[in-house]
Amino acid sequence: MDRNVELAYKLIKEPIDPNLKVPVELQDIADVGSALPGEIVKYYSSEDGNTDDIYSADANGGLTIHKVSAVSPAQLTFVGLQSKLEYVLIDEILAAEDQGGLDRKKAAIIRSMDKQEVKRIIDAILLLASQEVDKDSGGDLLDTVIKMKQLVEDYATDYILLVGSTIQNKIDTYDKDNVSTFNYKMSILDEFAKLGIKKVVKVIGSVNGSAVMAATKAILVGRNSNLAQGKPISFIRRQFDAKVAGLVGITGTPERLVQIAETPQIINGDNKNTLGYGAYGYESIIECITNKRAIAWSDNLY
Repeated sequence: MDRNVELAYKLIKEPIDPNLKVPVELQDIADVGSALPGEIVKYYSSEDGNTDDIYSADANGGLTIHKVSAVSPAQLTFVGLQSKLEYVLIDEILAAEDQGGLDRKKAAIIRSMDKQEVKRIIDAILLLASQEVDKDSGGDLLDTVIKMKQLVEDYATDYILLVGSTIQNKIDTYDKDNVSTFNYKMSILDEFAKLGIKKVVKVIGSVNGSAVMAATKAILVGRNSNLAQGKPISFIRRQFDAKVAGLVGITGTPERLVQIAETPQIINGDNKNTLGYGAYGYESIIECITNKRAIAWSDNLY
């Protein structure tokens, strides 16, 4: 059997770059960690005051609010993230000149799980009504981004701006669109830099039939705060126990399982008992907004 096909049968996902274990969008806005099998994850508030709120995404993608104090931690709940069970028919594999079908199916599952991780955090942010910024009358894209920065500047610096495709297009053409009205030389990217925005990231793609981030939305995240150490979002994956990993022939304690069955399975579509290789992915995660004051978002930039 071709070695490439054999290698595709089973895999607990490890990234190509071991220093980049999550999608780049998460790396930019979240503190990323892992939890041991069975480990309980808790959060202590670092703000002055008797109580504060943190927000974790529940199994349905909604916000679960946790009241916490400086001495009483909030225990957070892991959520299982599982791909649907995919199949590659044995007929297609055996007859294909290109034997990479299993690898492509595996890669598609990994992409979809990456996008779902990003979407869950973005959806959680967009539920923070107090952090939404509307455009002033007569204002434009730059004016609204300035308002977003002013909302969070007392609580955070070192900003990154996540944008949907429509907003990215407006940024790309902003200087040209407004050149006739400028009274002095300016560039919107230069203005962003003056505001402390270190990076603009276009969020693209869709998962489960929905865009990872709506085309007209933008999110500003301050990654350095005097309220809490680190970034205002935490993302944690649960490690698989070494014995569990060993059941599918893998050593170590990885954080995501993406497996293609070693033997063909019967697929009972239309009772035809077709044979195919099943493929699926699973991980257990926590996403937590620990400092909402460092985040602003808008759906009204232009």
